[in-house]
Amino acid sequence: MAKREIARIWEFFRLLYPCQVVLITAAHDGKANVMSSSALPVSFKPPLLAISVSPRRFTYELIKLQGEFAVNVPPSSLLDKVALCGSISGRDLDKFRFLGLTPIKAKVVGVPLVEECIAHLECKVVKEVEAGDHVLFVGEVLVAHVDGDLLMTDEDGVIMWDLDKADVLLHVGGNIYTTAAKPLKSSVKYSFFKK
Repeated sequence: MAKREIARIWEFFRLLYPCQVVLITAAHDGKANVMSSSALPVSFKPPLLAISVSPRRFTYELIKLQGEFAVNVPPSSLLDKVALCGSISGRDLDKFRFLGLTPIKAKVVGVPLVEECIAHLECKVVKEVEAGDHVLFVGEVLVAHVDGDLLMTDEDGVIMWDLDKADVLLHVGGNIYTTAAKPLKSSVKYSFFKK
């Protein structure tokens, strides 16, 4: 099959989609915000993930000041709220109130969680990396909690989403989203604990 070159190279990121959508929450000094994004696991030991935030965003300011953030996993039922969350600024608008999302107290960090989400990862910033027009915040996952009915385990006993029950949201591009409606199982054996 013939390949074509991507004329506008900045569009490369769409070749890595669909990717799981998350809601990033941040807060400082009585101000809170929520934005839609994605997150990338970067280390198991210690448990680290990375998020990418533009310095022009209100969420960036809050994370810089607080040194903490949370990653909330929305179900597909929050589709329109997730899309709106990524298209409006929280600098002059309380997005929680405007979108009808419920902020709840986190277990260890000083930022709210989104009650309507099915999982939450509470993170402390351990590193910042300037990356072009964005900054990568590397966060140590201090605690993670999830609706346990939505999980199963793989052959090694490591948790994963039960895709018959967990309707996680994936972003394809623009206003197009999808879910993992047709899971595929490889015949290749893989162990999480492979040496």
